[in-house]
Amino acid sequence: MTPFLCINLTDDKKNEQYNGEEFLVTKTPIDLSEAFDKSTEKVIDTMEQSKLPLFIRIMQWIFGMAGAVLSIGLLGALTDEDGVSFAQAYENAGWIFWIAGGSLVIWGILAIWANNKRKSIMESPESNYTLSTLDTISENILNELSVPSEAPWVDILAFRYKIRNGIPKPVEGLSLTPYNNFTFKVFRDSTKLYLANMDGKYEFLISGIYAIRTVKKNIAIPSWNKEIPFNKGEYKQYKLYADQYDCIHFKTYHILEIEHEGELWGIYFPNYELPIFKKLTGVVAE
Repeated sequence: MTPFLCINLTDDKKNEQYNGEEFLVTKTPIDLSEAFDKSTEKVIDTMEQSKLPLFIRIMQWIFGMAGAVLSIGLLGALTDEDGVSFAQAYENAGWIFWIAGGSLVIWGILAIWANNKRKSIMESPESNYTLSTLDTISENILNELSVPSEAPWVDILAFRYKIRNGIPKPVEGLSLTPYNNFTFKVFRDSTKLYLANMDGKYEFLISGIYAIRTVKKNIAIPSWNKEIPFNKGEYKQYKLYADQYDCIHFKTYHILEIEHEGELWGIYFPNYELPIFKKLTGVVAE
């Protein structure tokens, strides 16, 4: 099976070509594509400007960790059955109290500074204009691709892989996770299923859909793309969780298997997108 939107490194370790170009039926016009890229760069620059300098962010993390570790240690010592009283503990090691408290105070000050700077930059007229421009260009692209406005956004999994015993195995690189989650608008008509993003529109014959296969494996994605938090609302049922690097973990994912010109393809997607694919395809996950 060939994974859609993935990169095969089996015979070429330097390959950068995503699988699935044969399904691309409409490519975004070059002028809109260039405008989107420039607007995206401006948004990224704005977001970077809204952050504290890297050195300050590192110091904030250090003070926060120091304050938390020392405070937890002190709390454990004071609540232990054989522990000493607060007064005795302060007399024995008052400096720890001062370091813990001072670290938390500094962390709090830096956190407030960071929040104020972010709000000041992101809520400025210039930032609002930058974000509004990106939204307008995105809408123009989707209109150009004839994407219905009500079509939902879904996450599609992408990864680099090598074929091992006939099975695509994700390649662990220097990233926190081998998986990426790219967003697409998904919709269908009477004969085809479509995936569309800022690059173009892909189509798949409904008649070629073979199955939706469930894979019970804990994997992680590097970011969360939804407006609703991963642990709230409709997503709470999936028991997603974030690790110390803010990667989002889930215990199962699915593969929409499609036969195309005698070859089996697979569109990989997280478990929380199953209701949408089930509704659009009418296929029950195995």
